[in-house]
Amino acid sequence: MYADLSSTGAREGNDALKGAELRIDQTNTSGGIGGRQIELVVRDTKQNATEAVKAFTQLAQEEGVCAVIGSVVPNSGLAVSPVADLSKVPLVSLSVDDRVANPDMKPESPEPPGPVRLFAFLVQPSATQTAASFAGYAVERFMMKRYATLYDPVNPISILQAHAFENVVRKSGRIVAASVVLPEGDMTASLRTLRDAGIDAVYICASTEKDIAAAKAIREALPQAVLLGNQAWYAPLDGQAGSAESVSGGARSAFGDSANNSWFCMPVSPDDPGLADIAPSFVVRFGEKPRHAVVPGWDAAGLIIEAVRRAGTSSPPRVRDALEQMTAFPAHQGQFDMDRKTHRSVFVPVAIMRIVGGAYVTAEARYLYKPPRTP
Repeated sequence: MYADLSSTGAREGNDALKGAELRIDQTNTSGGIGGRQIELVVRDTKQNATEAVKAFTQLAQEEGVCAVIGSVVPNSGLAVSPVADLSKVPLVSLSVDDRVANPDMKPESPEPPGPVRLFAFLVQPSATQTAASFAGYAVERFMMKRYATLYDPVNPISILQAHAFENVVRKSGRIVAASVVLPEGDMTASLRTLRDAGIDAVYICASTEKDIAAAKAIREALPQAVLLGNQAWYAPLDGQAGSAESVSGGARSAFGDSANNSWFCMPVSPDDPGLADIAPSFVVRFGEKPRHAVVPGWDAAGLIIEAVRRAGTSSPPRVRDALEQMTAFPAHQGQFDMDRKTHRSVFVPVAIMRIVGGAYVTAEARYLYKPPRTP
């Protein structure tokens, strides 16, 4: 596993590492795989793509691992995935960036995704899956007709999510009244476009800092508009970390009053009921309650363990084949079935969240969106 253990993303990296360690510990305690014990070899990449490539190369060539768990950082996954194909060692990435597995995916047309990296896989809901699921939830549960998206033109994930959201809205018969670029500075022109479009709701899908600024500006200019957001909206205030995140509404939002009564979507809820299942053993092992970022590491380790079992060998190419053919894997949030065209789960639940009274509240811990089939 390579992860960001001592830089900006250290908290998520360490949480994912603990999830993987606990899954491996439990497997080893129950006899390992065919009587063989599992060893987790870890490298700290400090949120640096070059270090990630170096770490993957060392793990694949010098350590002789059967598979590598990748970090949550998109740039690292994008840099490593072609190296995985060259090394013929599978990468199970914790990133949400679809392009880690589908490098030619076009933002304006997320589906079909284009060719797949043969040795790269995603373990948690991707950026486009999260956005599409949230759009499905909005059109299913809300009585709103006119939507807009506000995205960052220099952020590929933001563009992918905006278009994925728009595609579902249009297919539902609702209206995408505006698709607006989020500017670096003054938002006057963008706000005018949103106002003229007569929107009921706006999906803001940039980075946390830009999301906060945009939410404040829109709430002041268009108080009637419903604010919708992406996974970057989960930004607890400093000092609210730790076990508080395991309690619904316990974590205070950095968005403040500007985003009160807004909605957003993220891969895993901070109080997902499944976390309670692993909490006792997690507390014994690490002395703290598990946070939501533990889940991707837990599932990634479990996915590789199951692939080795099904392959009957730790040969990396055979493990890759088993990963690609994986069905009915009991992931944290439900059954995981690998899609051969995208190397991610076919259907995967997501968490629908709200900001109420300045705190995060889980509206629906596991919402499963299944897009209608085209005749």
